Amino acid sequence: MDKQWILQEKEFKAKTALAYEGLFTLGSGYLHTRGSLEENVGNDPQNITAPKQPVANASNFDHAATVVVSHWGTYVPGVFGRHPYMNEEIVNLPYFLGIAPTIAGEKLDMLTSKTSGYCRNLNMKYASIERELVWHSKEGDVKVEFERFISGVRTNLSVQKAKFTALDKPVTITIKSGIDADVRTNGEDHFIEFGSLEGGKLQCEVKQISACEVKSIVTTNINRVLNTGGDTIYTVAQTNAAGANWKYVEEPRRGFFVSEFKLAAGQSLVVEKRSAVTTSRDLVKTTPEQVLADAQKLSYDQLFDEHKAYWAMRWAKSDVEIEGDDDSLQAIRASIFHLLRCHVTGDSRVAIDAKGTAGDLYYGRFFWDTEVYLVPFFLYTDPERAKTLVDFRIQTLEGARKNAQKLGYRGARFPWESDHKGNDCCPAMNWQYRDHEVHITADVVYAFAHYAANTGDSYLKDPKTAETVVETARYWLDRIDWRQGDDYPSLLGVMGPDEYTALTSNNAYTNWMVKFALNVAAKYGKFGGATDEEIAQFKEVAAKLPIVRSKKNPDLIMQCEEFDSFAEPQFDKIWKDRKKHFAIFASQERLYRSKCLKQADVLMLLYLFINEFTDAEIKAAWDYYLQYTTHDSSLSRGAHAVLANKIGLDKEAWEMFQGCKGQDLNVENGGAAEGIHIAGCGMNWQMVVFGVAGILNALQSEVFTMNPHMPKQWKKVSFPFIWKGQALKITLEAGKVVIKNNSNANLDVVICGKKANVAAGKEEVFNY
Repeated sequence: MDKQWILQEKEFKAKTALAYEGLFTLGSGYLHTRGSLEENVGNDPQNITAPKQPVANASNFDHAATVVVSHWGTYVPGVFGRHPYMNEEIVNLPYFLGIAPTIAGEKLDMLTSKTSGYCRNLNMKYASIERELVWHSKEGDVKVEFERFISGVRTNLSVQKAKFTALDKPVTITIKSGIDADVRTNGEDHFIEFGSLEGGKLQCEVKQISACEVKSIVTTNINRVLNTGGDTIYTVAQTNAAGANWKYVEEPRRGFFVSEFKLAAGQSLVVEKRSAVTTSRDLVKTTPEQVLADAQKLSYDQLFDEHKAYWAMRWAKSDVEIEGDDDSLQAIRASIFHLLRCHVTGDSRVAIDAKGTAGDLYYGRFFWDTEVYLVPFFLYTDPERAKTLVDFRIQTLEGARKNAQKLGYRGARFPWESDHKGNDCCPAMNWQYRDHEVHITADVVYAFAHYAANTGDSYLKDPKTAETVVETARYWLDRIDWRQGDDYPSLLGVMGPDEYTALTSNNAYTNWMVKFALNVAAKYGKFGGATDEEIAQFKEVAAKLPIVRSKKNPDLIMQCEEFDSFAEPQFDKIWKDRKKHFAIFASQERLYRSKCLKQADVLMLLYLFINEFTDAEIKAAWDYYLQYTTHDSSLSRGAHAVLANKIGLDKEAWEMFQGCKGQDLNVENGGAAEGIHIAGCGMNWQMVVFGVAGILNALQSEVFTMNPHMPKQWKKVSFPFIWKGQALKITLEAGKVVIKNNSNANLDVVICGKKANVAAGKEEVFNY
């Protein structure tokens, strides 16, 4: 296997264990598990399930600091429960991966056992984990091998295999395997007894159901605020091994099978474990027992083969190949792997949460990441999957209406932190984001229009889509202010993408997005119930909403009206360690009154509408804002990289790309400890496709257009790309573009300003 398909942990270290757990998360879209070790870490289960109590000061809640070494995580997107301080959150479900060996009373434990030859691989091509080591137990040396995958075909099914081989002496080994339902999510126990449910219904039950199967039944806690009941999750774990004499051991909220095996020197024990999870909210109703029964006739290898074939199909639609830079290739593939893993097939009731269903942080909620960072990847590689992501906002329209009503507005206001119902779950302590990052409502319409641009505007003419667009426009008509003496409307008290600049007037990113959204509403509003009078209002506000420019330099778009009058940030005086976030050294009130940016704001606007701005405007913004940008957000450098390519700043583009591409791979500094930077994954793909290849997206150009900027560090880059229903394969080399048209229609193209045509089924070479 090409090493660029492999992410490898060469040594187990307590310091990096959490980062590898997040990075090695497996998933089928429906079911996800963090990359925890099968035998667990630490003999005290408290190490795994801590913290045992919810943390009230959750705005500064550092989960990593509360967990000793490892943090179990099992998630089904859409299964939410009520946290006492943080509103609705994704629920960490019963843990079924455990396969714990013991020899002569010594449990295998990477913290305390004597081992050698440790190696663990995440095989991204096959979406599987393999691990091996030699355990130097008191009785003798044992080679230990683990494998596991979550089936892409049977999305409810997890499959594991463990092999133990006595190397030098006979050993007696005991295997313990089952389900542990005594887990927490950000300290909250979502499976405790509630008197409000059926007079005190037990929320968690673990029991034996056959000679080798244990079943967990848990129900999430009721949401008393929203008056909704909990979801019930059913998990069955089946453990098999030749010669086993399983004895069932039940502990509070845990159930295990235990068997002893005697191995002669050179003899191996193979243990196979299959686990299935279903929930009461599933679109297709089944049971874990049925899932296991359907797979019963297939061997481990047969299940793995069908799983590999599924992933081969997914990779064929999306893989980016880079020659000459193995580090970048590995980083881009890691990003694509997690994007593929996260998407829930055919279910528009959920999007992709901010941590890529790989951790509790951000509580499994959905942000503007979906529309701006994630939709493009799917839109140009697998448009049917993009549709479920944009449809998610239509599914949650009623929640958006309620959010607007709570604040006294008409229409629909999409939440900054959305649960699966569209409720804004951003806690009161984070009011500045919840109440003022209103651009999310316009971002939703941007994604609708982006999807329609590449698939056909019938999507915007659909009554449900158009209704959603109109409702957002009605919100904007109420949200604007007409200040005394002004002949134009303003958006006051807003926070743009840059979260270090709060409560500003006429933020450029927000205003431009709102103008765009209102124009979409004006064009398609009749399909969604807008009156002629409303459409006229949409047009008027869109035309008059201002974009503030510098009085000194007309090419410079101001982030907001106030920005140029803010205090200088005094980076040299305050920012003592540039490897750490500026916000660590500066108070929030200092951030809010200074010219310091958490991430690209005006530059993000220029990136999304790159065709509408001149190089002079982009360069003016680059020169002015870069000096103030801290890049404290993982989302900042990507837009910079693409814009640097656009204006010929090759060195800067490469530096920005390097700073963005490997965030989750940086295990020594935490990496993916709390989950995947999934928006960053989407941005990594965009940096290659829209930055290096210089493709204009379907909103930016009606004709397929490329202006390549091949880094000198690369020999070749290629990737599949779907343009308005036509499947293409794009290949770049120094001074050369190759476009293969795999569709049955001719394709008009513009390469570096020159018009051409690529015939159906043909390949054309363009020099630049």
